[in-house]
Order: sequence, then structure tokens, then C-alpha cells
Amino acid sequence: MTSPHPVYISASRRTDIPRFFADDFFDAWQKGDVSYDGGYGRRYTVSLRREHVLGYIFWSKDFSRFIAHPEFGNLIAANNAVFHFTINDCPDLEPNVPRLGDRLATLRRLCDMVGPQRVLWRYDPICKYRAPNGQLAVNAEPFFRILPLVKAEGVTRCYFSFMTRYAKLLKRDAVFGEFDESEKADMALRMLSAATGAGMVLYNCCNPEVLGLAPGIRQAHCIDGGVLRKTDRFGVHPSLSLKPTREGCGCFESRDIGSYLQRCLHRCAYCYANPG
Repeated sequence: MTSPHPVYISASRRTDIPRFFADDFFDAWQKGDVSYDGGYGRRYTVSLRREHVLGYIFWSKDFSRFIAHPEFGNLIAANNAVFHFTINDCPDLEPNVPRLGDRLATLRRLCDMVGPQRVLWRYDPICKYRAPNGQLAVNAEPFFRILPLVKAEGVTRCYFSFMTRYAKLLKRDAVFGEFDESEKADMALRMLSAATGAGMVLYNCCNPEVLGLAPGIRQAHCIDGGVLRKTDRFGVHPSLSLKPTREGCGCFESRDIGSYLQRCLHRCAYCYANPG
């Protein structure tokens, strides 16, 4: 079991643990360690004992079951935690995600329980795709409808990216297109203007060219040492090193406990973690 020094635990970039594996997570949390498949025949066990965990970074498109779990209150009482909540509105590409109104209601409950300063909105990714009617479509416009609804709950940070066309996406039914530089600039500037007007800070993840196309958009650190320091309630936050996971990533060091074998049933067409 690995626990050389206290770490932040990410749960998870590889699958939606809060939605589909909440019981497994809380069982592991109560036991004090978690095991996961790291691929290529590797299996890891990581301590979740309080003295080995600086805090948690949770990622989900639907926190409703997670925050309703009977151990959730105990978890946040005993640990630092921040929550990346992806709220898009594109049923064409996200067939199994709950309706927008339900997710906004969950956002409200989550903010009431943990404080909006610990909730980070993701509108991610922005895609160009062929819609069921055969026309090219872009899923960006709902951002402008959702923005004031998220801001009304006190959330002040939004993270977005333009979709990366991974090779595996070519095998799926959805057909994706590329954005040219002028399209990225136009969309990013429109989003920046709306976000600034609403008092929301806009961060871009893994599209370094966007920072030059729309000055005012900030480099995303989705696992952000500054946010973790500000939300530390126990005086445990250390100096962290940057540990990017891919080109353009600005994340600080953490330990991800998810597995690609934990199948996310949202089945979003653009998702890199979806094996199909």
C-alpha cells in the first residue's frame, strides 16, 4: 500500500466515481484504503486514512447520489474537498446525463452543503459535431443560458476546453469536426465577455492557443494549489509541484484512484475515458 507522504486524492478523471461508484468509494473510505486497476496488469492500493490524505478532488456530471449518501456529511466534516461539477446541456452527445433542471437542483444542494467556493463549474468540452438532422452543430450556446443559473448559486469559476479528437472517437457513431483558429477565438471571446459580465472567472484547460486568442481567459489548473490552499480547513496544505497529465495541462500533484475498467454509464460520445 502506498502512502509515502500525505497527498490529495482525485476521484476521478478516469470515470464518474460520485455517480456510479459512490458506494464503493465510501466503503473504501471507511475501510481506510482503496485498490484500483492501473492498466497493463498493474494494481495499486492507496491509503485513505486521514493522516495520509490532504483532501479530495471529486469530478462528476451528477453528484445527486453522492451527496445523498449517509456518509457524505461525515466525509466533508473530516476532510478537505473540492468538487468539479460538469454541467453542459447537449443530449445529442450526452445520452444518459440527467435533465439540466435536475443537475442545477443538485448544484444548489451541493453549494448549500459544502459552500460555493468549493464547487468548480465545468462547461466541457466544446464540440463541433454532426447532429441527428445531418447539420453541423456546436454545443456551446447552452453555456450562455446556464452561466447565470450557476452564478446565482455563488460559484465563481468556470473551466472549459475545446474537444480533443482522440483516435478512439473515430470508431464511434458521432462524427466530430475541427475548430479553426477564428472559430475558437470568436467562441472564447464571447464566453469571456459573458463570464466577466456575470462575475465568473473563465479558465481554459489544455488549449494553450486560446490564452492568446482571448486575453483574459486564464490557464486552468483543474487541480489547483491556490484553490486547495484557500479551502484548506485543517492547516495541512503543503507546497505542491505542477504535475501535468498531458500537453497544456496545468494540474498540481495528486493521486487519482479511478480505473478505466469502472465503466461510466453516461456514455458521452466525446469522452476519452469511454472505451468504446
